Amino acid sequence: MTGPAARVVLEGISKVFGRTVAVEEVSLTVDPGELVTLLGPSGCGKTTTLRIVAGLEVATAGRVFIGGEEVTPLPANARDVSMVFQSYALFPHLTVSENVAYGLTVLKRPAAEVRRAVDGALTLTGLGGLGDRSPGALSGGQQQRVAVARALVLQPKVLLFDEPLSNLDAKLRKRMRAEIRALQKRAGITSLYVTHDQAEALAISDRIVVMERGRVAQVGTPLDLYARPASRFVAEFIGEANLLPATLTGYQDGAALVQVGALTLKVPGPPLRPGPITLMARPEAIRLHQEGLGLPGVVEKVAYLGGSAEYTVGTAAGAIQVSDHQVEAGLLAPGTAVRLEFLPKGLYPLPPAPGRPEGKEGPGD
Repeated sequence: MTGPAARVVLEGISKVFGRTVAVEEVSLTVDPGELVTLLGPSGCGKTTTLRIVAGLEVATAGRVFIGGEEVTPLPANARDVSMVFQSYALFPHLTVSENVAYGLTVLKRPAAEVRRAVDGALTLTGLGGLGDRSPGALSGGQQQRVAVARALVLQPKVLLFDEPLSNLDAKLRKRMRAEIRALQKRAGITSLYVTHDQAEALAISDRIVVMERGRVAQVGTPLDLYARPASRFVAEFIGEANLLPATLTGYQDGAALVQVGALTLKVPGPPLRPGPITLMARPEAIRLHQEGLGLPGVVEKVAYLGGSAEYTVGTAAGAIQVSDHQVEAGLLAPGTAVRLEFLPKGLYPLPPAPGRPEGKEGPGD
């Protein structure tokens, strides 16, 4: 359905609007057939970066390569890329088949070629038999697939997604992200995907680029970013995280010895200088016990979520969020004294919080 997958390379891309730096020195390589997601909050530069790849924005500095060819000076229609927009941008007066065929019709391709290409795109996206319907007669998920089919029918080297699921409800978003990922793998097309939804990024990506204030904060696989964030920003943006004031006292057997309150933990992680640090602790990596060893605390809040319960526990290190999936044992009421057990797999040491220089203790140390 698509042409050979192409490598996308960004070299030192920057974009300035007046006095505002939207993107600053972004360098990235997307391998052929890979799906890479640009993730970050509003205003972080992810959409501007995508639009620069598409040729819809002109970079202030830097270069863009697609399939080994520099495309920096080329207009959007000469870059051999297709984009799936947030709004779908379907023509309501055209049928599904006519919407999918639109780009090929503009290019004045032979009618027989257009029919074959459209039929192939509709089949690939699970829309076979719906070609004669109008977009208004389709569900939101089906309209999304029409938009993808219209992009794929042009057989681009690169497929770009600009927050394509933001108009769908939560349940449909979850299903559609799985469909888009399966479709991208079947087509084998290099894809760059923009979203602010971290769950969406974790579910579909080969790699994720976390962006902060126009710059790349970290690039890695979903597992790398979740388990080994490079900064407090990444730790908080990728999933839920407790960021606890702690002290690194030394190393033993390759693991850091980290003191949280009166509790000492062995934590795998990068080499840091002894002294004040921040300990990232994922909520699901903490166990609640009513007796035994662990960090003492008191249950302050509890929320029952069906398959799990979320607790807020007050401790000497501050309020700690705990996700408990053992809810069949019953919920603990606010005011219950507990002990917190920390599982090493969900812990990671980070540099100390801003404003807390080495040698100066923070609360809970």
